[in-house]
Amino acid sequence: MSSPQTGKKMPEGQSRIDRLTASPVRVAVLCVAVLMISASGGILIGKILNPFAKSPEMLAVNALAAPTVTVEPILRDEVLVPESPYAFNNYPVNIPEPVRAEPEPAPAPADHAMPEEPENAEPAWKRYAALSPPLEGRPLIAIVIDDVGLSHRRVEELNDLPALLTLAFLPYAPSLQGKVELVRQHGNEVMLHLPMEPTDHHTDPGPDALLTTLSEEELKARTIRNLDKFEGYVGVNNHMGSRFTADGAAMAVVMDIMAERGLLFLDSKTTSASTGYRLAVERGMPSVKRDIFIDHIIDEVEILKQLAKVEATAERSGVAIAIGHPHLATIRALKKWLPEAKKKGFLFVPISAVTALTFKG
Repeated sequence: MSSPQTGKKMPEGQSRIDRLTASPVRVAVLCVAVLMISASGGILIGKILNPFAKSPEMLAVNALAAPTVTVEPILRDEVLVPESPYAFNNYPVNIPEPVRAEPEPAPAPADHAMPEEPENAEPAWKRYAALSPPLEGRPLIAIVIDDVGLSHRRVEELNDLPALLTLAFLPYAPSLQGKVELVRQHGNEVMLHLPMEPTDHHTDPGPDALLTTLSEEELKARTIRNLDKFEGYVGVNNHMGSRFTADGAAMAVVMDIMAERGLLFLDSKTTSASTGYRLAVERGMPSVKRDIFIDHIIDEVEILKQLAKVEATAERSGVAIAIGHPHLATIRALKKWLPEAKKKGFLFVPISAVTALTFKG
């Protein structure tokens, strides 16, 4: 085909393009066709490259609909307990459940927040006393195990020992009431081991400890919180407290509260300057003092030597009060010694039975 202007022959393809673009309608049709072909190709390519892709709307719905998974913290079976006042209390404990902060108790109408009891109810030291065997004039021994409650396994091991014991529970130990009931069901006696300020400021007595620097109001509040941690105990002895028990004014505040609750007091005598026993007697409370610590050296042989001293004290004075701790070495030594001591005629009694011997109230 030749061009009308030049008369020269044009290529056939060129003439078809000229005819197609010569009409506006044909141009519009051509554009629409190109757009449709492009869109179809893009969708096809997208499906080929990502056949599992979901729209943003679907993804948002799936995220909201997905269940929330709570991951519980994993607790080790064995942890180390901070050092005790005697600097040898690193025994392992088994904590079967996370320790959760307990809600603060509601303020009580009375300063000392005494529980409501019938007018003629017996005092706590009698009401919760373990059943004591007839004394029969034999030399008496009261074994008190402090720092109890941090390990459920140790509670069971102490319960399995072949003699009546008094177990003093720390008020900040977990699941206290269940452990206390277990001990009482085994016929053993329970005390509260009240944390108090030591002379060594590097030693931590534990949460809510009684300190000489506290105001009287806070001292009362802490005492009440500790005493309210569990039920079923006959009385209190001090955990640490070499500084606090020597402060007569601070101790008097605490002893007033304990006296109103009908509790007995065992002075652990972590210091010779302790005012605890004297203040308890002045308030008409049943009270006694510790004679011997049996495991200041955590060694089975050494503990057995201390237990021999307990025997000598009981023979000489008629009664001996010994304090130990739930160390494995202590439990092993007691397991060996208790049957032999029974054969020698010693009678094992709870701390309430010993206080009843001298209490005049």
